Amino acid sequence: MSADSVSRRRLVQLVLIICAAKLFIYLLILPSFAHGLTKLWGIGPVDNYDEIARNIWLGHGYRYEADTSLTLMREPGYPYFLAALMRLMGDDPRPAIVANVLFTSISALLVSSLSRSISSRPAVWLLTPLLFLLHPGIMIAELRMGVEAPLILLLLWMFVAMRRALHSGAVADFAKVGLTLGLTCYVRSTALLFPVCLLVGALLTCRSWSALMRATLNAVTVIATALLVLTPWIVRNYNLAGQFVPTASVTGVAMQAGNYICVHADGKRSFHDLDNDAARARNAIAHQEGYDFKPGYYQLFYDPHDEVAFTASLRRLVLDEYAHSPRTFLKCTSENVFNFWFTGRTWAATLVNVCVQLPYLLLALYGLLLGYRTADRIMLVQLLLFVAYTWAVYALIHAQARYSMPVVPILAMLAAIPIALWVSRSNDPKNTDGPVPDRRT
Repeated sequence: MSADSVSRRRLVQLVLIICAAKLFIYLLILPSFAHGLTKLWGIGPVDNYDEIARNIWLGHGYRYEADTSLTLMREPGYPYFLAALMRLMGDDPRPAIVANVLFTSISALLVSSLSRSISSRPAVWLLTPLLFLLHPGIMIAELRMGVEAPLILLLLWMFVAMRRALHSGAVADFAKVGLTLGLTCYVRSTALLFPVCLLVGALLTCRSWSALMRATLNAVTVIATALLVLTPWIVRNYNLAGQFVPTASVTGVAMQAGNYICVHADGKRSFHDLDNDAARARNAIAHQEGYDFKPGYYQLFYDPHDEVAFTASLRRLVLDEYAHSPRTFLKCTSENVFNFWFTGRTWAATLVNVCVQLPYLLLALYGLLLGYRTADRIMLVQLLLFVAYTWAVYALIHAQARYSMPVVPILAMLAAIPIALWVSRSNDPKNTDGPVPDRRT
């Protein structure tokens, strides 16, 4: 058996051990401490996905409550997945936790595979999935009935497909990237415009107009395929509301929440308190505009046209404020740069997040310096662009630390490089870990 086969076998064994240990802790030990964890980070049902899933399961359709309209507020992938779990196993959060752990375990294998594009050291291939699986934010995500775990799995699948496409250059392979992107957007649509970064990457790496034109064709292929995959949902939304809504209509709500939290932050109220205040402000706006709805964190309407019109109204209100006060825009986006990595529901949660995320970020930056010369440059650029793209999307709208979980696998890949180097040197002080072959393509 080759050394590479032994390494892969050990990786699978390690992931299975961690998976079993997590399930034991999550299902048998943590329920006694769930209340305290919920106060800090919010575990269990989040973002009302379970409400939509329950109505699907009960035969009421894709809506929050049985007497309100069909909704466009959320992407359909995760609610339908939860509805399938409910149909098979009843209204119990534990199957969702088990599914999340399985999702992250498979993700660990994919992220180990992707780390081979970043480093040629076998220790990095083993440390990367460990840093990913043991990141506290990932473990909190596993305890939520939220989209983070399946989203990470789909994104990593997309990057595996992208690695093949970038090196083959085949249009068919880029169509497969579009397929994975479309499926990813059924769960969370943040990455829908990421193919634009293929052009950015081409500008950074291509040295001829012909290569740039090929990159343009590839990006168009990815986006067109993704939209084709999303067509059933786009048609459904158009039939409901008479407007082009490719995935979800929640953007206006998110923008209003981000703007309200930024403008009204006083250093006294927590992020969670301000978020609830923002919801009350939305209820007041909906009343003032004469909508017929049920108040709550999300405003539930009796007509899908009202839902889309209201979220568009919120979006216009925020954009108008930013247009009249560029200083407010700069303040909010700069605060969201911090919020994306560190901000939690409470001040205590934020402090814990800083203690967790900051070491990962510093190690990742150091790993980038150490590994940039020998990494697969084309793939590394796309991974870094994805971090920047995701960070920028949330900085412009609304950010908190849980939104950074999809980029944790990339941080883990880079953070593993210096740790592997230190472990190597500690095991063999004479080993200076000299230059390795240049792996740029």
